[in-house]
Amino acid sequence: MKSQQTFMVEVTFYSRARKTVPEAGYRPHFVMELDEEKEYLGVEIYDIEVDALDSAGYAMCTFLYEQEGIGYSKIQPNKSFMVMEGANVVGRGIVINFPID
Repeated sequence: MKSQQTFMVEVTFYSRARKTVPEAGYRPHFVMELDEEKEYLGVEIYDIEVDALDSAGYAMCTFLYEQEGIGYSKIQPNKSFMVMEGANVVGRGIVINFPID
């Protein structure tokens, strides 16, 4: 079940890890930088304004799941995260605004 909870991030994708900037509909995992559990949080980027790899831009995201036990409460303004594709870190970012009504 897809969530209606949305938030904005500033994000950079690494050229050493990706060949192209992702498009809307991209579904990576975010792992919050200071999360000792390193929990993978499934998100969907539904709007993205990143012009080039290794360059910061903005993206609008939503939670992929609305289930108890998933640590989405870790996503808070000014918290940094890693963008994961499997075990690979493909980018990093910071939460700008959460939640967005």
